[in-house]
Amino acid sequence: MSELMDYMISPYPIRVVDPKVESSRLRLKAVRIGQAGHLPGRILFRSNVVFEHWAVIYILSGSGTYIENGGKAQQVRAGSLFFFRPGCSYSFGPPPGGSWDEYYINFNGARVAEWLEAGFVEGGTVFEAHGVQGLASLFEKVLELMEGGVPADADRAAVTLEGLLLECSLITRDHYRTREADIMPQIREDLTSCIYGTPDLAEIAAKHHISMSTLRRLVRRSSGYPLHEYIHRLKMAEAKHLLLNTSLQVKVIAGMLHYGDCFYFSRLFKKYMGLSPLTCRNSL
Repeated sequence: MSELMDYMISPYPIRVVDPKVESSRLRLKAVRIGQAGHLPGRILFRSNVVFEHWAVIYILSGSGTYIENGGKAQQVRAGSLFFFRPGCSYSFGPPPGGSWDEYYINFNGARVAEWLEAGFVEGGTVFEAHGVQGLASLFEKVLELMEGGVPADADRAAVTLEGLLLECSLITRDHYRTREADIMPQIREDLTSCIYGTPDLAEIAAKHHISMSTLRRLVRRSSGYPLHEYIHRLKMAEAKHLLLNTSLQVKVIAGMLHYGDCFYFSRLFKKYMGLSPLTCRNSL
């Protein structure tokens, strides 16, 4: 494994591996590992860096901080694991006079969307990965496989990365369950408060310091429904309340709930409530 010196990054030799196989030579097209490396004794702190790719970072020893999109600084210590998301801004690294021992792997590809849905990757949070046995060895294996420039080994590196992320997700899942219990009541309240308007979902996600993919996953795991269907169901439940307790016309209720097309509103109501709005009103 090649080593080099960069005293801005670390006083010790660092290992950095760039892709050595052209993507057309790979059999696994849906995920592509970019640069990977091991930075022992890292002293460099970077501010407001925007990446074009995903990355997973594991801290073997030392400490520091991690900030995504100017949010709250999160503590990083030995055993911490975190991600970088494309298009987001990051400030991260050890404090002045400090250092940490870092492994990292950059990656992208169509399969990342599936990893997001499965909870394998997630930005914005520092996780504790002490429970993952042999995690440093898995990073080392990826580095070694990428180093040789053999197409089959590059594919093996991608499979190893997926296995690494799977093992980490089993640890981070417990974190999400705890976090879900903490914030889902607030998310439900935020969505319910937007029944008479159009919810700004990105704003709700940002308010709770989560990504849109996490918001969708939390709502689906909590309710069993996709996010937009959950919002429609909230609106239809309110529409039923108005139909049964007021004399407002159906088109007025549709407009109040921000459905400009009364026929579309009626179709949605029948889909989710099992009967038409007029039948519902006349059912009493």
